[in-house]
Amino acid sequence: MRSAWCAALAAALLGGTLGPAGAQGLEAFLQVSPSVLVYLGKDGDRANAGTIRTPIGYVLVDTGHTPADSERIRRALLVSRLDVRYLIVTQPHPDHHLGAFVFSPPALLVAHEATRTAMAKMDPGALTALFASRYPDAAESLRGYRMVLPDLTFTDALTLYLGGVEVRLLHLPDAHTKGDAAVWLPQERVLFGGGAVNIRRHLNLADGSSAGLLRALDRLAALKPAVVVPAHGSVGGPADLAGLRQYVLDLRAEVRRLRAAGQDLDGVLRLARLPQYDAWPGREWLRGTLTRIYQELGEG
Repeated sequence: MRSAWCAALAAALLGGTLGPAGAQGLEAFLQVSPSVLVYLGKDGDRANAGTIRTPIGYVLVDTGHTPADSERIRRALLVSRLDVRYLIVTQPHPDHHLGAFVFSPPALLVAHEATRTAMAKMDPGALTALFASRYPDAAESLRGYRMVLPDLTFTDALTLYLGGVEVRLLHLPDAHTKGDAAVWLPQERVLFGGGAVNIRRHLNLADGSSAGLLRALDRLAALKPAVVVPAHGSVGGPADLAGLRQYVLDLRAEVRRLRAAGQDLDGVLRLARLPQYDAWPGREWLRGTLTRIYQELGEG
């Protein structure tokens, strides 16, 4: 059943309807627990974001793919008259933090220290040019862009206690990036996996490692979440973490098989066959992921 605040959000953004986007092509808000809405990225390709309502204000998990997404989220939240108090950035890739300036101030940004370091090295002009060329629908929203760096960083873990709501941040080293963070809500058993979790989509491991990802997935599965929110794609559950783990094991096995047959990296990229995953979107990331796994296995 929808809560009153969720219905208000729906009315503000989606004409009173939760679920699939309307004719305008806007992304949907999906309620996954009494206090959590997920803003689902367009076409399952663009980045998801989360809103967590607490008695003292909102906690956001990432910003949405572009500032246009961030602005839709901001407008939707206005109906509740609560401020966005914290914005958690789960990874340094810009599709998860580009819209931070829409919320900050007053929101305080929180991220792993490695994510802050990576963000500080980014060229704002290059970012806006890249996203304006890739996403013409967001070009106007990029005109006011400014880089906002995290105000608060952590190393291994950090817990926020907000009016009785517990929000845990967990570092997942070298899974998707060096600064991956998962967000765990133990009271509602909702897990935001960040870049370490895609559901039925190919992963980009070019900046991470399959070994780090497997360790991360084991750690997340041990939490026994009821709901799993990925960085991209549909919301799922614990079975999807197991499916992702098997996908990584299958990739490693295929690379290992081809290496044992004498194939170099070019041969692995040309000959790797994983028909059980051919229907998964995001295949453009597979080349970088296979390359990283090839390098890993050679290091062992």
